[in-house]
Amino acid sequence: MDNNLIIRFIERQCTLDEAREVLRWIEASEENKAVFRNMQAVYASISIDSADRTGNVDAEDVQQIMKEISRKRYRLATYIGAAVCSAAVILFVVLFPFEQKDRYEYEKALAGIADKTEITLTVSDQKEIELSDTSVVAYDKKGQIVINDTVTVPKEKKDKSDLNTIYVPYGKRSTLILADGSKVYLNSGSSLVYPVVFAKDKREVYLDGEAYFEVSKESRRKFIVQTSCKAIEVLGTKFNVSVDKTQNLFETVLVTGKIGLESNAGKIELTPNQYYVYQSDSGLDELRTVDVRDYISWIEGRLRFNREPLVKVIRKLEKSYNIKIEFFNPKYLEYLISGNLDLKNTAEETMDVLMRILIPNYNPQKQKLFLIKDKKSSI
Repeated sequence: MDNNLIIRFIERQCTLDEAREVLRWIEASEENKAVFRNMQAVYASISIDSADRTGNVDAEDVQQIMKEISRKRYRLATYIGAAVCSAAVILFVVLFPFEQKDRYEYEKALAGIADKTEITLTVSDQKEIELSDTSVVAYDKKGQIVINDTVTVPKEKKDKSDLNTIYVPYGKRSTLILADGSKVYLNSGSSLVYPVVFAKDKREVYLDGEAYFEVSKESRRKFIVQTSCKAIEVLGTKFNVSVDKTQNLFETVLVTGKIGLESNAGKIELTPNQYYVYQSDSGLDELRTVDVRDYISWIEGRLRFNREPLVKVIRKLEKSYNIKIEFFNPKYLEYLISGNLDLKNTAEETMDVLMRILIPNYNPQKQKLFLIKDKKSSI
């Protein structure tokens, strides 16, 4: 395994495919696991001099430490396999509680689900259950998994820290009702990782893709949605979250209640009808008021948009139908477009409606503007 790739994985600078490659390498042997643990610890130890000697770590400390790590990164190769003091390990846990420890476990759960063509529920004992497009997965009072109120998956003795994963390939959607009663609608090309039993102090899940949450309110436990980009905290509310790793794009919109997250300006709280978007490549970090129906209509099998770039609408259609759409003239992709599409129609019918919205007097027999290709793809 390339050491530079492992370092990029630790620094959260690699692609999803590269992350899965590293995870497969880690799981290949105990020796690999030991090497990786040492690299993680060394990553923290090379910056230990920048930390507050009292043990307190604030935001300014973290920023200074990350700068120091960047300058000293080349030293990692020298330290691989070296013994690491316990103080360094403690510092690592303090500085990287989610990014390195929990994220590794979540990505590990996702690593084995690529290239599946059906909605798949993977329970903690690695048992895989294929689901139909209309399946609703829920939990009864005994903690047993119930599919469509009829099929019950026998409850087995599991560790509370075990994780379950539901995977929804492109072209399909699914619904999950968690043990606390929270409902999650998963859009095409999405996965949700969640614990067999929620912790006593929090309810945390990990999202890859897009989902609409209806969270059951609990005053003593926050509900946390972790993603590869940002985390959202909530007590009880309805909101949509979308993470597009290919575009390095994070979006969330609040329907009811209140949610909080970290922005470039610090922690912010969204109120109903507010939309937040962040893109790491461009530095875009924006909060604005919107019509939430434009962002959650996919739950009802529709796609609403208001002055949306056509390229973004096309991206959503490709996910919804598991297709690839190629325009012969790319200029159209920059057009702003408004409309309402019924995703229950075929891809061809939907594209015909879209073109009629885009171009007055559009004639598909005379104007060949695009090509639709079927594709077999995963997240």
